[in-house]
This record gives sequence, structure tokens and C-alpha cells, in this order.
Amino acid sequence: MERTVRHLLVLAVVAAAFIGMLYAAAPSIKSLSPLSGYHGTTVTITGANFGSTEGTSTVTFNGKPATAIASWSDSVIKAGVPQAPFGPGKVVVTVNGVASNGVVFTVRLRGK
Repeated sequence: MERTVRHLLVLAVVAAAFIGMLYAAAPSIKSLSPLSGYHGTTVTITGANFGSTEGTSTVTFNGKPATAIASWSDSVIKAGVPQAPFGPGKVVVTVNGVASNGVVFTVRLRGK
């Protein structure tokens, strides 16, 4: 009986951890600063549920990966604008395969 109770307790803990992973809050972008910039510009992305470290998470600008991540925390990311198509596109943060909302960022063309 005691062994069965222990096994049930272990099973309950494992199930709770798995359910917690399934229902973990999705990343969410609240704001970008600046809202436009050139290739190489550092953009501050403010939001929630980004995770405390970058790990395998990504930031994309109009589908292109950021050139560099200067810093990463659960609520603030500083990322470099890649050579993405010019004009407006969306910035998206993906954490553990779950994408955030997209926020419009305009990649600007440098003047001659």
C-alpha cells in the first residue's frame, strides 16, 4: 500500500509539471523602442514571459533572425536589426516554440 501511494504521488508530481509546461504563459511583446531603424540598430523589446535567458529562443524582424542579442531577461530583450526587407514588418519573440504577438517595426533604408 505504501509503495502504491508513493508511486501515485510521483505520478501526480510529474503530471503537474507536464501540465505546467503545456500551459506556460506565451511570450508577449508590449512595446519596441525605437519603432524604426537601420540594419544594426539595437531595439529594446519590452514584454513578458521571454524566459530569464535566451537559450534556444529567438527574435525575428520580418522573419529574419536578429543579428545579435545584447541582453535577454524575462521582460526585456535588446536585439540588433538584421538585414531584413525594408519597410514595415513584425518583430516576434519565440520561446520554446511558442511565438509572441507581432509588433510592427519599420526597417529603414539608409540615405545616400
